[in-house]
Amino acid sequence: MSFDIALLFAIVGAALILFVGGWIRVDLVGLLVLSALALTGLVSAQEALSGFSSPAVVTVWALFILSAGLTRTGMAQQLGRPLQYFAARGEVVLVVVLMTVASLLSALINTVTVAAILLPSTMELARRSGRSPSRLLLPLALGCLLGGPFTGISTPPNILVTDALQNAGLRPFAIFDFTPITAAIVAAGIAFMALFGRRLLPDRAGAALTGGSAALHETYQFETHILTVRIPAGSALDGRTLAESRLGSALSLTVLCIKRRDALTLAPRPDHVLQAGDIIIAHGSPDLLHRYHASQHLQVESPELVQGMISCCLAAAEAAVPPGSPLLGATLAESGLRREHRVHVLALAGPDGAQARDPRRRRLAAGDRLVLQGEREALEAVSRQGLVSDLRPLTEDEVAQRTGERAELLAVRVPPGSVLAGHDLVESRLGNAFGLTVVGIVRDGTPLGMPSPQERVRPGDLLVLEGARRDLDILKGIQELDITEQSPGLAAELESHQAGVTEVLLSPRTSLVGRTLAELLFRERYGISVLAVWRKGRAFRTGLQDMPLQFGDALLVYGQRRAFETLARDPDFLVLDAAAAQAPRLEKARLAALIMVSVILAAITGLAPISIAAIAGAALMVLVGCLGMEEAYRAIEWKVVFLIACMLPLGAAIENTGAAQMGARALIDAVGHMGPRWVVAALFGVTVIGTQIIPTAALVVLMAPVALSAADSLGMSPHLLMMTVAVSASASFASPLSHPAHLLVMGPGGYRFMDYVKVGVPVTLVALAVAVWLLPILWPPFG
Repeated sequence: MSFDIALLFAIVGAALILFVGGWIRVDLVGLLVLSALALTGLVSAQEALSGFSSPAVVTVWALFILSAGLTRTGMAQQLGRPLQYFAARGEVVLVVVLMTVASLLSALINTVTVAAILLPSTMELARRSGRSPSRLLLPLALGCLLGGPFTGISTPPNILVTDALQNAGLRPFAIFDFTPITAAIVAAGIAFMALFGRRLLPDRAGAALTGGSAALHETYQFETHILTVRIPAGSALDGRTLAESRLGSALSLTVLCIKRRDALTLAPRPDHVLQAGDIIIAHGSPDLLHRYHASQHLQVESPELVQGMISCCLAAAEAAVPPGSPLLGATLAESGLRREHRVHVLALAGPDGAQARDPRRRRLAAGDRLVLQGEREALEAVSRQGLVSDLRPLTEDEVAQRTGERAELLAVRVPPGSVLAGHDLVESRLGNAFGLTVVGIVRDGTPLGMPSPQERVRPGDLLVLEGARRDLDILKGIQELDITEQSPGLAAELESHQAGVTEVLLSPRTSLVGRTLAELLFRERYGISVLAVWRKGRAFRTGLQDMPLQFGDALLVYGQRRAFETLARDPDFLVLDAAAAQAPRLEKARLAALIMVSVILAAITGLAPISIAAIAGAALMVLVGCLGMEEAYRAIEWKVVFLIACMLPLGAAIENTGAAQMGARALIDAVGHMGPRWVVAALFGVTVIGTQIIPTAALVVLMAPVALSAADSLGMSPHLLMMTVAVSASASFASPLSHPAHLLVMGPGGYRFMDYVKVGVPVTLVALAVAVWLLPILWPPFG
């Protein structure tokens, strides 16, 4: 063995130890290998730096930009959307479908391009299925590599062996000669991964949610506060809008998503119409939901039980707020009319007679007109005290005219064991939640008109409610909701490229301190729901609408990413995760798809090399606005680019020293006398080992003469051995360095070097077994 070969083996051995150990970054290992090869003279300075101008390296970074363009415009998600239909299926189905799609696409499209296109869709599939991306991304890469050699023009090894046969004066391979053996290896590889290989895949907790999203979910315990309910057939909520359902006001829930026949509507609008069978995914506390669930806590009774018992005690009147009234500047809640004077306000209008849009939050002004209800003595008392003036009794028809609807008396009973027993009327939330007013209580047969909000409910009480029949129907609809079991990974399912969760801070220049979300009309203005407020080391999830904001508050919000963009432009707020506030540029999606298709067609037809076509496509992505130049720079995985560029000169060093020829010829000589299948196995083994560290094109150039020489000396079919070289050179399964497709998924999947070894080596052995069995049948050695 020459000194140069020994030195080369030492450098390769040291690099493999560093790769396997993982003590330093893989790109730094690549730089060290490059430096060692150049300083020892195994490659020239020009050869050492040639990797940075290599078409393979250029193709990789250009494809990163193309992939980012597809992702930024939402096109990548649309291409992979059919995969999402399998999100609810088992892992075996997911692996089979994903690898099948990847292998078929790789027959027509460059393998790295397929991996880049399907990567965002696979990440989305992982989120929706509640699995770590590490369970799916390596099968994606393997599917791309398995299906690559389907045709004579789909991979460089196939093209090179065909050219070598032609140069040797032999019949070249036809374009579909590679299809039978490739199809068999693909089928065997997918079957192995589905049945056994998936058990070797890592499952690293938290990988399904990356970056800031995972931290937010953990800090706010997001997933523990998600619950799901289903609208049953015949429900009163069927056909009502989300706003009319009162799920938010009644149950203090924020509706995040509505699932209808496996289709998800993320961050639905208030006017979204509900249907029977819908599954509602919401965020909040389950306490109120359980309080109203079924009828064990509140039973709807016939209104005939209370007719005449309460109405005889109550009267309605219209009055004005006079100048100097103690009510001026107060909201209805602050006025104390119900709490202190036992008078209820049915309607509020301005001096011009226009009804107030939000009576609860409007501050009273002189001249405002109030429609009051209470016992006659109470109504006369507030007039005598100067709170109101111009008191005038109203008939039922006049009340209906001013309130816009005719109120009815309704009855509900609090049964023994109800969670409402022992709580006051404010805590029952019947008023704020359902728009129903407790105008009386029948207790032990004795009616009590217009009870105080602090009146505590007792078991057996019959509550007399005033309101519209539809409000009571809503209450019954909520009672009939089916509480369903939460599916695993539900939190991840709620995020997509269009909607998600992020954290917002009050900016240092904010003018909102002391104001509430209700006063700001936050949901109406921005279309975003506040799920929690982080204050002084803890998360608050209830009463958020009426909580005055303070400096240092952080808001956990959920909504459409376009709404986050609007919020980010507001000087009162700071959106902490800039990426979360980036909505997809859907209007550019067709342009992005057109550019990608043009790149592929240019490469397939030979109009331009794939590297040049990819560069042109990347430039066009930026030029037409699919993504900005800074976004393009951020999209490139520079670690991958440097690693490939630094390792390419290793192939030149192996060729320069003669190490490859020496090892391959020795192995062929050792098994040549043992028969054709042993020769195929040996040639396959040498080539597949080399392809883990040597670029496939260089490896085929080295191994093709060896295969042709061996066939000539042994009297075997050259087509059998050349097909063996082509198939084994494409079996880059066992090392992240063996193919850019592996490196593409390395970061998103959180893979380590040994993950590829544990999964890739068995897949390589499967491919070897299929090749040794089938190739001599397809290409008889002595035919």
